[in-house]
Amino acid sequence: MYTIDERLKGLPAVKEQVVQLYQSLNQPHLAVPGRSAGPATAYVLGLRGPSGFAVFVYLYLSESGECAVYVPTNGTVPADRYQAEEAEALGFVESMGFIVDNLNFRGRPPDEQESFIRTLPVFQREPPPPSAVPGVPLSPGLEPAPGKRGTGQKSGVVNIGKLFSAFCLSLVVSGCAHYVSPEARDQAQSSYELAVGLLARNAQQAFTEIDKALELNPRLAEAWHVKGILLHHSFGKLEEAKVAYLKAIELKQPFSEATTNLGNLYMDMKRYDDAIGLYDQALNDVLYGAPFIAQGNKGWALYKKGDTKSAIEQLKAAVTVNPKYCLGHAQLGQIFSEQGNDEESCKYYGRYVDACPLAADAHHRVGLCQLKAGKREEAQKSFDTCVEKSTNLDLKDLCLKLKEKA
Repeated sequence: MYTIDERLKGLPAVKEQVVQLYQSLNQPHLAVPGRSAGPATAYVLGLRGPSGFAVFVYLYLSESGECAVYVPTNGTVPADRYQAEEAEALGFVESMGFIVDNLNFRGRPPDEQESFIRTLPVFQREPPPPSAVPGVPLSPGLEPAPGKRGTGQKSGVVNIGKLFSAFCLSLVVSGCAHYVSPEARDQAQSSYELAVGLLARNAQQAFTEIDKALELNPRLAEAWHVKGILLHHSFGKLEEAKVAYLKAIELKQPFSEATTNLGNLYMDMKRYDDAIGLYDQALNDVLYGAPFIAQGNKGWALYKKGDTKSAIEQLKAAVTVNPKYCLGHAQLGQIFSEQGNDEESCKYYGRYVDACPLAADAHHRVGLCQLKAGKREEAQKSFDTCVEKSTNLDLKDLCLKLKEKA
């Protein structure tokens, strides 16, 4: 469980303390208690200290310049429990609508690690102004003039772009014959970071920036990954997305996030055995920060193949590792519903609500269970909450109609 610590405005640390660092690829609109509602960037930060390990969640609200620091209620834990803590934190931010990317902090050179600590808002003692944060548009009047980016004085995006995107192996280590100049690498990283900031708001512009990044630095693995995500989810070009995911995996080993997403693409193509093989690859990566996602997806693939018993076992294992795994609870509820087991179905939909109270769909499904059980007043309250939480107009209309009929 996580609670906001109002005393904290940041998580200052030295690089030796950082175990793992994730940043969201998107900026969903959130209403954080006591803060102005607006788009937010999430960071998941694992730290080691004298008494053990702890994983924190930091939200930066990009319009107001406010932050919220969520701390684990169980405090620090020993090393053997760190992975479970990290999985819980990732599930927590996922439940709020974030898609996170592993920034591979430990794998970066010391100077890049120091740059992260100097620049990222999560490490600051006070939240920085929006104009100083990657992915946040500059205030009106401060944008570079059209056609001037990269000439004269560097824009804020170009300056901070050096601190982000994928870690590219050196030419000597990788044996890459394609030389990328430092200037091109910096410009590619800038375009990559700009694309990440645009991912949830403007897919077309994000794609343009990703193509710029890859033209400048074709070995930017995370840029290929984001290109795959855009082609897959925003444009529905599955074969092109497959090429992009495979390129990302070729350039970075292991790259379990991209491997899992390629598995998801094969799911959409109904290539269930291929998807399961990729999920198993991700699960064999001991450093993969969110194994519950691959395990849950494997369960769903098994269900689609007709192996309901194994599917339920995999999904139950996923939600045991991460009780905040929203999708896992929802899929278990759906499987039991389709099997005619209303009692188990409603039990898991109830856990879906407990784990993910901000998910309108969870309240919709629980409301249907309550309605079926004859609990009209409780169902009406659930449908009310669905309407309140929903950003999907179709779901909101459906819950309104169900409330009226209840």
